Amino acid sequence: MLGLQVKAFALLVGLLLLVDAVAFQGQYRGVVGGKLGNFLSAISPTRWSAGGGRDWSAPGRPRR
Repeated sequence: MLGLQVKAFALLVGLLLLVDAVAFQGQYRGVVGGKLGNFLSAISPTRWSAGGGRDWSAPGRPRR
């Protein structure tokens, strides 16, 4: 009986997500894709070796 309830709940959630995604017509893709792209670019090794950012071996003048 519990297995049937779990399957029914999963089907309901999937159906609601599908209806919601159709209603917003691709806005999920833009939001999730943008967040995922920002995250992946932040952890990308190419960003670590690009030479940008602070040089910790030669600190600048202190703040006042």
